[in-house]
Amino acid sequence: MPPWPADPEKSLKFRNDARLSSANIATLLAWIDAGARAGQGAASWHEPSTATGWTGAQGRPPDLVISMTREAKIPASGDIPYLRLLVKLPVQEGKWIAACEARPGNASVVHHMAITEVELPEGVSPAAVEGIELLARKMGASAGPSIVRPVVTTLANPDLFDMLAIYTPGAALEEYPDDSGKLLKGGANRYINFNIHYSANGKPSTDRSQVAFWFRDTPPKHQIYRVPMSAETIIANGKELLTDAPGVKAEGTRVAIPPIPPGAPSYELIGITAFTQPVTIYQLHPHAHFRAKDFKYEIVYPDGREQTLLTIPKYDFRWQLAYELESPLKLPAGSKLVVTAHYDNSPNNKFNPAPGEEVHFRDQNQSSDEMFSPFVQYSEDIESPNQAGLPIVEAVGCLEPALDNRGWTLAHATSPTLSKAQAASSSDIGKAARTQLGAGEFQLEGLSFFGPSKYQGETVAITGVLSPGNDRRLNVTSLQTIAERCTN
Repeated sequence: MPPWPADPEKSLKFRNDARLSSANIATLLAWIDAGARAGQGAASWHEPSTATGWTGAQGRPPDLVISMTREAKIPASGDIPYLRLLVKLPVQEGKWIAACEARPGNASVVHHMAITEVELPEGVSPAAVEGIELLARKMGASAGPSIVRPVVTTLANPDLFDMLAIYTPGAALEEYPDDSGKLLKGGANRYINFNIHYSANGKPSTDRSQVAFWFRDTPPKHQIYRVPMSAETIIANGKELLTDAPGVKAEGTRVAIPPIPPGAPSYELIGITAFTQPVTIYQLHPHAHFRAKDFKYEIVYPDGREQTLLTIPKYDFRWQLAYELESPLKLPAGSKLVVTAHYDNSPNNKFNPAPGEEVHFRDQNQSSDEMFSPFVQYSEDIESPNQAGLPIVEAVGCLEPALDNRGWTLAHATSPTLSKAQAASSSDIGKAARTQLGAGEFQLEGLSFFGPSKYQGETVAITGVLSPGNDRRLNVTSLQTIAERCTN
């Protein structure tokens, strides 16, 4: 203990790797072989602690601790709606966070917890928001636009909340490198949002969770964001999902993920997100429930080179670590992140509570549902907020193997047009079907995740990010078939 689920042979190095070194193991074995005698001073050893009870950052207590303003009451059984509790921020001006820790008041019932900074319209109170949402639930209304808005967002995804802190089983204090940190803006009408997923444990319980922050005295060079990286394109069991397909959009995504069929032993989800700006990745944190069995994070660079960042061959929902890169990974604009996960809904999964039932991905998941939430902490390495990123474009053409059979090309392609999204909608496909082919050609990178061989020789619509300095190379984020035969 603690376990280390990452495969060290197929992952980068992480600074929070808790495994014993070979030298540590050799020392322990030698001590055991010698009779495991207590060493001098062993009787006086005690576990270190801090006066506040927090883990501590650089040996000092937190600068700010925010607690839930009331106890949450958790019933003994049944599905429990997510709790959202807003606590007024006692901070009136921006603070840079050097470290943070989300701590459950009752770990036996807190499934996971996400902490964000949010803003309410002037004159609207947390009680009013709670009343509106309670009324909506009673009327059976699905989740819609909320008056609760994020305060800190990324340039690439202005609709996504930057998550200040996350608690999952195994999570601990997060400390950021000296040249980086997260932003807490503070000010009027701004609140800390405790968004908590509770799981009943067989007896009535209560919880009052907390979050602690340690601040920096000076602004860091890099601002770190944390968002789920499944928000753009998702491929479910080999089929790319359309952004406007009917159904409830899964939490943290832009699409409705089909349910996992009863008994399915290896249901596959692939999430793809391209970076139009240069970024630096600091941390990887996959999150899912009982059926998840593995995760993999990979990068496809603009030139087509692929790199595995993290492989978890046996995902365990009971121990969900955040993996902090030993050396932050700088990625050029035009790179894309690909996260693959598999889910076991069969009787072979000893943790499966109901192998004979469908498993859903919802916008407000219960423990019996599933999630696909590959979180990433990263900075956007731009010189100014107005710096333009690489364009996301779409083109229609014939999918053909490259002449050297070492890749794929889009032949007889139309001129690229700007795309509003990295994934396709049904209206995008309809528009592409009415497009006449052209005389262009694109080299396609990172296409293997789409299973391109089954589309060979077909007319396809391709979306992707143009490689810097090469307007004929696309790092692909979407592939949709238009016609079974390509005629130009």
